[in-house]
Amino acid sequence: MDTYTLTYRPDLDIVFLRWLTPETLPQAQASYQAALVLALAHRCGNWLLDSRRCGPIDPVETAWLTNTFFPAAVAQLAPRPLRMAVFSSLPRLEQMRIDAAVASGVQAALAATQPYEAAIFIAEAEAVAWLQPN
Repeated sequence: MDTYTLTYRPDLDIVFLRWLTPETLPQAQASYQAALVLALAHRCGNWLLDSRRCGPIDPVETAWLTNTFFPAAVAQLAPRPLRMAVFSSLPRLEQMRIDAAVASGVQAALAATQPYEAAIFIAEAEAVAWLQPN
């Protein structure tokens, strides 16, 4: 069974990565790698990451993304900037608020000092609008 779907929308110039079920760390890593391959094929730096069905946030996965995967993706996509809109669920937002280990990792991932831009949304239309050029 597939744990995610991956599509590129040329009309929006967005790669959509949607998880269908919670994933193990190796499965999550594989889904992000697949998204990068698709993004490179289309020279697309705009990603919508639909994490609503992912289950709880894993601090180990967040650290891998922030410290390893996203910086590597930025380098490979250059000169296109990497911009990621995370479409989240209310339980995941609550976890970010009450779980200190998760909150600090997410804050680091979203920091303005990162070589990419990322923001969290609870409405897909807002996420898509944020990814569109002004």
